[in-house]
Amino acid sequence: MTGILAAVLALAVINVIYKGAGPALLGDRTFPTRVEAVIVALPAVLLAALLVVDLAGPHWRDADWTLLPGLAAAVLLRALWQRPHLLCLLLAGLVTAGLRALVG
Repeated sequence: MTGILAAVLALAVINVIYKGAGPALLGDRTFPTRVEAVIVALPAVLLAALLVVDLAGPHWRDADWTLLPGLAAAVLLRALWQRPHLLCLLLAGLVTAGLRALVG
């Protein structure tokens, strides 16, 4: 247990140093428009990639088609009608659970 705690603390310290290095080294520099667009898009792209990997599993073996309509319902509710995130998540869960109840 002590080894794991030491590893977590070391990673936390490294993370703080790593995140502080960018502003300390770059200061108030401005980036070109294309670079700034990539930097702004990175969090959304990484989140989407994590979602796909989590939903599909390694080598797409764990892919469950009932998740896709639920995800689509949440995206449509959020993108088209600007509903709160919690409502979108609840609707996605209800759609997915309903499909699983009908199929299985």
